[in-house]
Amino acid sequence: MVIMLVKYWIITVFVVFFKFKDTIALKNVKLTIQPAIVQYLSHSTLRCSYELEDDILYSVKWYRGLLEFYRYTPSEHPSTKVFPFEGITVDESSSNSTQVVLRNIEFNLSGNFSCEVTTDLPHMVTGVDQQSMIVIQLPESSPKISVGRDIMNTGDLLRANCSSPPSRPPVTLQFKLNDRMVAQNDPYPFRKSSERSWSDLALELVLNDLHFENGRLVLHCIAILPEVYQEEVQLELASAKDPIPQQRVRSQNGVKKAPEQTKLPYILLCSFLLRSAIVGIS
Repeated sequence: MVIMLVKYWIITVFVVFFKFKDTIALKNVKLTIQPAIVQYLSHSTLRCSYELEDDILYSVKWYRGLLEFYRYTPSEHPSTKVFPFEGITVDESSSNSTQVVLRNIEFNLSGNFSCEVTTDLPHMVTGVDQQSMIVIQLPESSPKISVGRDIMNTGDLLRANCSSPPSRPPVTLQFKLNDRMVAQNDPYPFRKSSERSWSDLALELVLNDLHFENGRLVLHCIAILPEVYQEEVQLELASAKDPIPQQRVRSQNGVKKAPEQTKLPYILLCSFLLRSAIVGIS
């Protein structure tokens, strides 16, 4: 009976020890993608950090979705393997046990990436972390504003259109009038190719006196991809009732002063009226 208890105690101690050892052996597996928002045909670095403690590294595997595309196994020669994956170009000279550098990144790589770290015997512990990448393409030029006419008046219907060149994803467009956001129709993205989309936004607005500032309307169009891109253009419209500036003659102290040549007619007029009055009295 005593022998059985001793055996049971020894087995329990070993089980607890190995379980505890497993929990502290491999830890803090973390994947970072820099940059995580990548311009089409650009590059990005995937870094996998981890702490082995006293364990030995068996392998580090890299996945796009569920498919492995790169593996590092220090016990093998060569220690690295690249697996075919459409759209993935691994820079092997810059990749190792803690990072993978991707070149010429294509749109199909948008999605989840993961690194899987496994330690060697006797424990064979595995840790995984996952992060997302987004592949974008910015517009090649600024948005453009077009209007029906560039001279407007109170009560007129302002019809305007803003369009942005192809991008992926399509940019969000917004209108401002004299630095104030205005209500507008829903943006309309339309596709001219299989990969990129134009963006188009229409505006219809009946103008009132509040829309004019010193007889001017300034229409802005803003193209936005949150956290990545923002481009703004503006178009100035004139009012049909622009006031014609009046010429004023001012003295140095700012008081309005008539020119000297205007005084003579007033003197002659006063002299004529005075003589008429004297003749009438006599």
